[in-house]
Formats: sequence, structure tokens, C-alpha cells
Amino acid sequence: MLEELLNMQTIQLQQQVSDWKEAIQVAAKPLVDLGTVEERYVDAMIEAIETNGPYVVITPGVAIPHARPEQGVRSLSMSLLKLDEAVDFAPDKPVRLIIILAAVDNDSHLRALIQLTQLLNEPANIEEILSTSDKSVLMEYVHKYSKEEAE
Repeated sequence: MLEELLNMQTIQLQQQVSDWKEAIQVAAKPLVDLGTVEERYVDAMIEAIETNGPYVVITPGVAIPHARPEQGVRSLSMSLLKLDEAVDFAPDKPVRLIIILAAVDNDSHLRALIQLTQLLNEPANIEEILSTSDKSVLMEYVHKYSKEEAE
């Protein structure tokens, strides 16, 4: 499942962005380009954080921005942006890994989210992902955790 969503097309590596809003825009661009989300979904994710604070920062260095399915999701999709330089989602919340989650309903994304959670639960995995500049290393992690949950 995770493997179907995160691939060479939806994973990006970038040096830096100007702020957290740009981080979300850049991270979501592959999904907008693929047509799985509308531009208004990107705006909705930014608005959600402006309204509710940086609740999307789920673990140090990692944020999973998302919004409601009816706010512009066309099909289940996910994208990942890895930054070399952290961007602050709040004064005490620097983030280098932004994973956009676009769910079409309340449960079709859960398997992928479980696999992603298993991957992110290992601090060594996050360190390795943050230290690489090779997309294929990220794909190996995605592949490994897509398999593990399936077994």
C-alpha cells in the first residue's frame, strides 16, 4: 500500500524552503501535478495549521499535513518532501520531513498510515532518511515497510 503511494514521482529531495507554508506547497506539488488533489486541498492544509497550530508535527522533525477529504482530494495519495535544512512549523518545531496525506474517506488510507507509522517509529530510520541524498534509499524503506505489514 505505502509503496503504491510513495514512489519516485511523489518523493522529493530539496535543500530548503522559505517557510512551512512553502514546505506544504512544494511537498504537495507532485499530487497536484498528478491530479490526485486539487490546489484548494493545499490551501486547506495550510489553513488547518493556521487555525489549529502545528498539530501535524507528529514526531521531532516530521510533519504529516492533511485536510478533510471533501476539501479537494480526488484519490488516495501521499507525497514526501525531505529538506536538508529544517523549516519551523512553530518556534520549537523544526521539520525536515513533510509527508502529505490525501485521504478520500476515513479508512482507505489507514493501511498506508500504519506502514508509515511503523517506518517512523524507528528513530534510526528517520536519521537514515534525513542523512541520505538518494531517493532510492527512501524507496528501500518504503518497500521494506510495505512488505512488513503485508506479511
